[in-house]
Amino acid sequence: MAIFFALFFYIYDYYNNSTSIFLVDPRYNTYLFDNGEQILSTKYKYVKLDEIPPELIYFLLWTEDREFYEHNGINIKAMTRAALTNIKNFSIVQGGSTLTQQLAKTVYLTNERTIKRKIMDIMLSFFLERSYTKEEILEAYVNSVYLGNDISGFGAAAKRYYGKDLQSLSYEEMLVLIGIINGPEVYNPYKYPERAKNQGMIVLNSLPNNFIIEGKDILTGKIDKMVFYPQTYDERYLNLIYRIKAEEENIGLKGGGYTIKTTFNKNLFDSVTVNSSTSAIVINNKTGEILSFWGGEYDVFYSQQQVGSAIKPFYYLLALENGYDKDTTLPDQPMKFGDWAPENFDKTYRGTVTLEEALVDSINIPSIYLASHIDISPQRSIETIKNFLSNIVGVQGKYPNDLTLALGTLETSPYEFTKAYSIFPNYGLIPSPYIITEVYDKKGNLIYKRHPNIERKIEDISNDSYAAMNTLMRKVVLEGTGQRANVLDLDLHGKTGTSDLSAWFVGYTGSEVLTSMVKGEDLLSSYTAVPLAREIATSLLYYGQSEEVYVYLSLKSIQESISFFESPIDFVSTGGNVVGYLNSVKLDYPFKELEKNINSALREIQYLYPDVMKEIEQWKKENLMDFFQDPFSFIQNGYDLESYLNSITIDKDTQEKLMEIYNQIKYIYPDQSKIIEKILE
Repeated sequence: MAIFFALFFYIYDYYNNSTSIFLVDPRYNTYLFDNGEQILSTKYKYVKLDEIPPELIYFLLWTEDREFYEHNGINIKAMTRAALTNIKNFSIVQGGSTLTQQLAKTVYLTNERTIKRKIMDIMLSFFLERSYTKEEILEAYVNSVYLGNDISGFGAAAKRYYGKDLQSLSYEEMLVLIGIINGPEVYNPYKYPERAKNQGMIVLNSLPNNFIIEGKDILTGKIDKMVFYPQTYDERYLNLIYRIKAEEENIGLKGGGYTIKTTFNKNLFDSVTVNSSTSAIVINNKTGEILSFWGGEYDVFYSQQQVGSAIKPFYYLLALENGYDKDTTLPDQPMKFGDWAPENFDKTYRGTVTLEEALVDSINIPSIYLASHIDISPQRSIETIKNFLSNIVGVQGKYPNDLTLALGTLETSPYEFTKAYSIFPNYGLIPSPYIITEVYDKKGNLIYKRHPNIERKIEDISNDSYAAMNTLMRKVVLEGTGQRANVLDLDLHGKTGTSDLSAWFVGYTGSEVLTSMVKGEDLLSSYTAVPLAREIATSLLYYGQSEEVYVYLSLKSIQESISFFESPIDFVSTGGNVVGYLNSVKLDYPFKELEKNINSALREIQYLYPDVMKEIEQWKKENLMDFFQDPFSFIQNGYDLESYLNSITIDKDTQEKLMEIYNQIKYIYPDQSKIIEKILE
């Protein structure tokens, strides 16, 4: 008795400090492309009890535990029979375990065949039966039982072996899956398909005849002809999974059994093939969704390679803002900067060139000259360029402290530079990139949803300067070093870059930014990175949005003379881009005033321009979320919460709602929570 009570309290303490029977291994999540297709084969798929076919439950209980609803966790008769068999064979060859014991072993113990493990699963089963209902135990078992090939549960097994949802399984498929339970490796459908099918027939023949609507002979024939669904596994997808898991940590997702929908476009990914020296990435430059990337996750997101001439558009932009224009004349002749005597790639000099020619043809000497005159001295110029790239645009990397920066000795990753190039099609806005769009728990409840968010807004650069740079970088693709990337009917802009150990092309349309990078010595970007970029750009025509870069017609007159809010009809009739305008002024107005201005303008144009009205309504749906309706979206869109709350009446109902929202966001957005605290005081 003393030994019994000691064991009882030891295992009871062990049980109380263990996990729920519904906890799943954290590796077992289902990852989906943006169209809902799975990225890798399912390892785990939660199925609720009322979604499990009743025939499967009958077959399972008959085969594994016929007295499941009668016993209290252990079956003395079955255990006695198993004990006699084990004594006869002088080893543990039969378990006599109930479904509850099998569940206890799966969740809490190991597969070792020892007396200690048997005693523990008996007592744990006793505790489980007192903590959970029979239905909960059955549901947990169906979702956790090991069925080979790293699969947990019948839901995942149905997907992996038959390409079906559990509810769609035929009788013969159910029987084979149940047969696998007794030996997941011995009856592995991929390694030993005939063994798996024979075991299914054994289960079939053990059933009473009245269990089966069809005759057993018919089902035997179907099992014999059964073909298992092929394994769908592509090692290239592993890098996508690694990146998703990195974002899981960033959003605080812990545990397993989740269904995670991502931004990855399967068709886009599958349409491009790269080798081991190549990396590429595409980001939606309006939402921040990472549509695809190719190559190793480390190479794309963390490696640091010199960007070469791909850096030039950033300081050319500063020059345009300082009063230069495309026709400004720049010297192209031998120059020396201290001990450094740079050369043009073709070793020739033209005397003078225009700013446009220097960028389109990627000529080094005039570019270095331009970079050295951004500020009052070459050193101050370098500091200004570094500050712009590092602190304002936010490019993380290794920066030199000398004028070689003008030729791209900055070392950074394709991911960082892709983000940075967003400022050109977006006229100064950089969206916050993300991969995970939605997360569902094991019961199908939506527990996380990501909305687009602006990461940075570049101040003090005019739309005229951005527009001029967009014109220049379109010419790079049409006439300059990026010609090989040009695709008919695609408004692609971009810039090439070549360094000692890598070649680059960074480009953009009105809806996507892409970067291709090839590592190696003595490379030419026009023959390596640029053709790859063209392959990706071609795929964007079929699988992307392929919008044109916004063109601000008569920018000053549109911005200064014609405001969409003041003269909506004139603005639209003169070619103004309404969505682009709304994006540019989104954060310039208090939320309520912005909402009021948009609705007022809509009333004026609704009958004249119904197509534009639809675009605005869609923009409102994506961007104009009221704080009380969707506080997370409101904050993520960057609206000023303090001015919003000051513009409304705070009554008792509002205070209660604010307190409710406060409790939801206080740990996620502590700065915004303090604003609510101040208002509630």
